[in-house]
Amino acid sequence: MTNQHDFQLINGRFSSNEAELLISELAQAKIQHHMRRIAWHDYAEEDIKALEVRIREIETDLRETIRLIKTTAGPEGSVDIEGVIRMRFVRQV
Repeated sequence: MTNQHDFQLINGRFSSNEAELLISELAQAKIQHHMRRIAWHDYAEEDIKALEVRIREIETDLRETIRLIKTTAGPEGSVDIEGVIRMRFVRQV
Protein backbone atom coordinates (compact mmCIF):
# COMPACT_ATOMS: atom_id res chain seq x y z
CA MET A 1 0.00 0.00 0.00
CA THR A 2 1.36 3.41 -0.98
CA ASN A 3 1.46 6.32 1.41
CA GLN A 4 0.81 8.84 -1.37
CA HIS A 5 -2.23 9.70 -3.47
CA ASP A 6 -2.68 12.32 -6.21
CA PHE A 7 -6.07 13.96 -6.68
CA GLN A 8 -6.44 15.58 -10.12
CA LEU A 9 -8.70 18.47 -9.12
CA ILE A 10 -8.41 20.66 -12.21
CA ASN A 11 -7.25 19.89 -15.71
CA GLY A 12 -8.61 22.02 -18.51
CA ARG A 13 -8.69 25.17 -20.57
CA PHE A 14 -10.68 28.09 -19.24
CA SER A 15 -11.56 31.53 -20.53
CA SER A 16 -9.75 34.34 -18.72
CA ASN A 17 -12.91 35.17 -16.77
CA GLU A 18 -13.49 31.53 -15.82
CA ALA A 19 -9.84 31.15 -14.77
CA GLU A 20 -10.01 34.26 -12.57
CA LEU A 21 -13.20 33.02 -10.92
CA LEU A 22 -11.91 29.48 -10.39
CA ILE A 23 -8.57 30.59 -8.93
CA SER A 24 -10.30 33.20 -6.74
CA GLU A 25 -12.75 30.64 -5.38
CA LEU A 26 -9.98 28.15 -4.59
CA ALA A 27 -7.90 30.82 -2.83
CA GLN A 28 -10.95 32.01 -0.89
CA ALA A 29 -11.65 28.45 0.28
CA LYS A 30 -8.11 28.19 1.64
CA ILE A 31 -8.35 31.60 3.32
CA GLN A 32 -11.64 30.57 4.96
CA HIS A 33 -9.98 27.36 6.18
CA HIS A 34 -7.27 29.40 7.93
CA MET A 35 -9.84 31.81 9.36
CA ARG A 36 -11.83 28.89 10.80
CA ARG A 37 -8.65 27.52 12.37
CA ILE A 38 -8.06 30.88 14.02
CA ALA A 39 -11.64 31.07 15.31
CA TRP A 40 -12.13 27.46 16.42
CA HIS A 41 -8.90 26.61 18.15
CA ASP A 42 -7.01 27.87 21.13
CA TYR A 43 -3.73 28.59 19.37
CA ALA A 44 -0.76 30.37 20.80
CA GLU A 45 -0.36 33.95 19.62
CA GLU A 46 2.59 32.99 17.41
CA ASP A 47 0.49 30.30 15.68
CA ILE A 48 -2.29 32.80 15.00
CA LYS A 49 0.26 35.26 13.60
CA ALA A 50 1.61 32.52 11.30
CA LEU A 51 -1.91 31.79 10.04
CA GLU A 52 -2.50 35.51 9.45
CA VAL A 53 0.78 35.74 7.53
CA ARG A 54 -0.27 32.79 5.38
CA ILE A 55 -3.63 34.45 4.63
CA ARG A 56 -1.80 37.59 3.47
CA GLU A 57 0.52 35.47 1.31
CA ILE A 58 -2.44 33.78 -0.37
CA GLU A 59 -4.11 37.16 -0.98
CA THR A 60 -0.88 38.57 -2.47
CA ASP A 61 -0.37 35.51 -4.69
CA LEU A 62 -3.99 35.71 -5.82
CA ARG A 63 -3.66 39.37 -6.82
CA GLU A 64 -0.49 38.59 -8.78
CA THR A 65 -2.10 35.59 -10.48
CA ILE A 66 -5.15 37.61 -11.53
CA ARG A 67 -2.87 40.37 -12.80
CA LEU A 68 -0.99 37.81 -14.90
CA ILE A 69 -4.21 36.37 -16.30
CA LYS A 70 -5.41 39.84 -17.29
CA THR A 71 -2.14 40.99 -18.82
CA THR A 72 -1.00 37.75 -20.42
CA ALA A 73 -4.18 36.03 -21.59
CA GLY A 74 -6.25 39.18 -21.92
CA PRO A 75 -10.04 39.35 -21.96
CA GLU A 76 -10.40 37.16 -25.05
CA GLY A 77 -7.68 34.63 -24.19
CA SER A 78 -7.76 31.38 -22.35
CA VAL A 79 -5.71 29.74 -19.62
CA ASP A 80 -4.76 26.10 -19.20
CA ILE A 81 -4.95 25.12 -15.54
CA GLU A 82 -3.72 21.88 -14.06
CA GLY A 83 -4.16 21.38 -10.36
CA VAL A 84 -3.05 18.22 -8.63
CA ILE A 85 -3.36 17.77 -4.90
CA ARG A 86 -0.66 15.40 -3.68
CA MET A 87 -1.40 13.77 -0.36
CA ARG A 88 1.16 11.89 1.70
CA PHE A 89 -0.25 9.87 4.55
CA VAL A 90 1.72 10.11 7.78
CA ARG A 91 1.20 7.91 10.78
CA GLN A 92 1.73 9.45 14.18
CA VAL A 93 3.71 7.19 16.48
